[in-house]
Amino acid sequence: MIRGFRMLTMRPLFTFAADKTPATTQGKQQQAKPIQVYKDGQLITKNYLQLKKSQDIEGYVLTLVKNYYRTTNKSALTLDSELEQHGLDSLDSIELSMQIEEDLGYVISAETLPVLNKVRHYVNYIKQVEQYKVENNAVPLA
Repeated sequence: MIRGFRMLTMRPLFTFAADKTPATTQGKQQQAKPIQVYKDGQLITKNYLQLKKSQDIEGYVLTLVKNYYRTTNKSALTLDSELEQHGLDSLDSIELSMQIEEDLGYVISAETLPVLNKVRHYVNYIKQVEQYKVENNAVPLA
């Protein structure tokens, strides 16, 4: 027997958010976490961006990609542009997807990410999620 050895307790190295919620609230839908944005020079608190019209979705995605710090040739960016034409790779696609998740409250699955190669792919994805929300009154899981 080794001196000074004591029995280690089995503790998890990490916990999931679902593990921390009490049993009484697990069945309820989670409330959206409010975010703060500047509009007309004032700080406004709102839940998530609401994109209903096709023009709003296209404008949001174009602005998102144009304002991304690694995008090159920003003036030539269109809906049919491929991300690779503007210096963006798969890791940049992940970062853009994370920004969409933060702004709109969606969850983009890892299986969907390789398909998002063009600006129009992001627009179509958001349109499909918005349509699903209207038809089913809920956000899709992935």
